[in-house]
Formats: sequence, structure tokens, C-alpha cells
Amino acid sequence: MIYFFLILQCILFLFMALHDWVEVRPFTDLAALRKAHSFKIRLIGSLINAVLVLLPLAATFLYLGSPFPLWAKLLFTIIYGFITLGTITAWWIPYFGGGYLVQGNKAGFEEYQDTHTFLPARKDHVVPNTLHVILHIQVWACFGISLYWLFF
Repeated sequence: MIYFFLILQCILFLFMALHDWVEVRPFTDLAALRKAHSFKIRLIGSLINAVLVLLPLAATFLYLGSPFPLWAKLLFTIIYGFITLGTITAWWIPYFGGGYLVQGNKAGFEEYQDTHTFLPARKDHVVPNTLHVILHIQVWACFGISLYWLFF
């Protein structure tokens, strides 16, 4: 399970660091992203997201091959728990329950409207795109593994 966790975190780190910078059509739309967010905002967001994943990734490498100390298990659980909470509140509550509409626009989500999605539209709710669904599944898997290690 440790190697699965390590691979998940490496992919997650690359995703967090690069998804606002590398065009992978139809999964990204960098022109819409640049229009919606300044270079500075995208850079700050990428740095924060990448560092959030880099911390538990570094701890995983540090203790690879030996038992994780309690502080590392807590670090994994807290960071992936907060990111999980963020994915749920930013994407899944608005998808299932609605929200984030400002004068008919999906405030903060315009840059994703022309990207690939496989989920059905729900009224005028935000629809998580395919790339973010994959990201969220990775984050939730890391959180689940973290909880397992913390309690077992």
C-alpha cells in the first residue's frame, strides 16, 4: 500500500503544480483560465496546492521502508482531510445542491465550462470536469489511506 500511496501523491503533486499551466485539450482550457484568473493568482494557487501535497509526499519519502511516526500520520490525515473538505465544498455540494451562481454565471467555474465532463448536468449547477473528478478521487484515496494508517 505504501507504493500505491507514493505513486498517488507523485501524480497528485504533478497535477497540482501543472494543471493550470499545461494545455491538455479537451480536459483543460488555458485560454479561459487565463481570462478568468491573472498570472499572479494562478501562480499563487499552484504554489499553495503543490506545497500542500509536497509536505506529505516528502514525509512519505523520508520514512519509506520504516513505520510512520505519529506526526507523519497526522500530517497526512490533516492535509488530505482539508483538501477533501475543499473538494466537497467547492465542487460536490454545488453539483448536487446548487450554488456559486452570480447573475447567471458559475462564479469561479467559467474556465471549466468547455472542458470534458462525463457527469450529467444538474439544472444550472456547477458540473465537475473529468480532470477534477480524477484529482478528487486521488485526494480521497490519499485521505482514506491516511485514516487507515492513523487508526490501524
